[in-house]
Amino acid sequence: MAQKLLPQTILLVDDDSQIRRLGRELLEHLGFRVATAADGPQALEVFHRLGKVDLVILDYHLPGMSGHLLLQKLKGLDAGVRVLMASGFLSIREATRLRESGAQGIICKPFRLMELKPLLQDVMGNVCGD
Repeated sequence: MAQKLLPQTILLVDDDSQIRRLGRELLEHLGFRVATAADGPQALEVFHRLGKVDLVILDYHLPGMSGHLLLQKLKGLDAGVRVLMASGFLSIREATRLRESGAQGIICKPFRLMELKPLLQDVMGNVCGD
C-alpha cells in the first residue's frame, strides 16, 4: 500500500486581508496546506510554530519590516527555505536584488491561478493538483 503524502505547507505573508483570503483559497484549491501571517513578526512566529514550511509567499511591502528584511531573516533561520516575493510592482533592480538575496521568484499581485500554478510547479515540482 502506497503511503499517502502529506500536503506541502505554504506560509502566505501579506498585510492585505483580501490577498491573504484569496491566496489561501487558490493555494488550498491546488492542494496545499496554508498558514497566513499579516506582518513580519507574525510570520516569524508562524514559521517557528510550523516547524517545516515548504514555501513562503512573501509580500514585498509590509508594515514595520520590509519583505526584503524578512526574506533575510527567514534565510537566516533556514537557508534552504524557498521564498516567492509578491508585489504589484517591483523595479528590475529590486527584483534582481531579491533574487540575489535568495528569493526563488517573483509573483505579481493580485494572484491569478493561471500564473500561480506554473510558478509553484517550477519552484516546488509537479505538486499542484496533479
